[in-house]
Amino acid sequence: MADDIGNEGQTAHCEELLEALIQGWGSLTVHLSRNSGDAPHVKKEPLPQRAYLLFNRWEGNPLAQELSEQFPKWGRDRVSVPDSYFEHREERAPCLLELPDELVVPVPGVKPREFRAGLVRCLEVTAREVNARVTKQDFCGVVISPESEQTITRHWVGLGDQRPPYKEDRVLFRYHDPRVMQRVWPALSPSQQSRWLGPVSQWWSLVQPWGPFGDKPAPAQWFRAKAPVLPHGTEAGGSPRDLFDEAQWFLSGVSPNANSIWRSYARHNIPPEAQPDPDSLLQMLADAARMKLNDLDLEDYVWISWMHAPKEGPARAMDWRLTHLVSTLSRIEDRRRDQPDASFSMLLNQVIQSQKR
Repeated sequence: MADDIGNEGQTAHCEELLEALIQGWGSLTVHLSRNSGDAPHVKKEPLPQRAYLLFNRWEGNPLAQELSEQFPKWGRDRVSVPDSYFEHREERAPCLLELPDELVVPVPGVKPREFRAGLVRCLEVTAREVNARVTKQDFCGVVISPESEQTITRHWVGLGDQRPPYKEDRVLFRYHDPRVMQRVWPALSPSQQSRWLGPVSQWWSLVQPWGPFGDKPAPAQWFRAKAPVLPHGTEAGGSPRDLFDEAQWFLSGVSPNANSIWRSYARHNIPPEAQPDPDSLLQMLADAARMKLNDLDLEDYVWISWMHAPKEGPARAMDWRLTHLVSTLSRIEDRRRDQPDASFSMLLNQVIQSQKR
């Protein structure tokens, strides 16, 4: 019975989220001239805004399969990102499905109740995945734009083709993953945000948890990225390639490591208040990145650096800038060059033992 009540509450909450999205979509208009050659006195007409579901992939996506069985037209009409990375395997590419206008503008004789139920189902499933944090989210959100799917997905080919700062090789950037977007978005300038969105007016996704694992997940909420208002004379949009500086690139890829580490603390029954806070963890991850630590070495570094049960005072990060710790860290880095397969904790132990002799 308790589970039924909980499920009913989740469904009701997701229905509220859907209604907020529909209202946001319905109230959005962009006033543009019918063509750029219109005289200033010509009245500008609002362009209708379309809304599109954004999926991480089509193949192997249970939500997509459910929707295509209920609404075959969605499956037939979906548009995948035409990135060469997905050549001959387009069903693995991010894709868009246009939502019916009837959700916003009622049409006599048309009842979009089934569409609403399918969308609520997407939100319910994704809310559970969001709280798991490290689970792949196939429903990435909703984008609203006056442009077609083809125009948006062509823009995303450039957005997905990024060259990390100070690197020569380009990599496939996961712009569609809300965990990626929500970490880096606040750090972007208005011009960068405009280049990211391109033809998109608003980009809605469920808020991704950020911080220690708590006892009770927070209710799902919307994160909304909006096209910024740029200074007069500044061209909106522009190429989305080579978008980030070094600090922003770091933020765009930080979620997997951060969530894995917070999950590790939770599994060891460390209470949330004793786990690394977001700012401290970001700093430790940045320091680890400079030392080129990854995987278990990175987690080792955080566990060693974060004093979750100090003899005095609250939980806090060790200050590696202290004179004796600077020397210790330098010796660890020297040993890493000679023992590349040794773990960070093993090398720390070696240094401590050598100092005792």
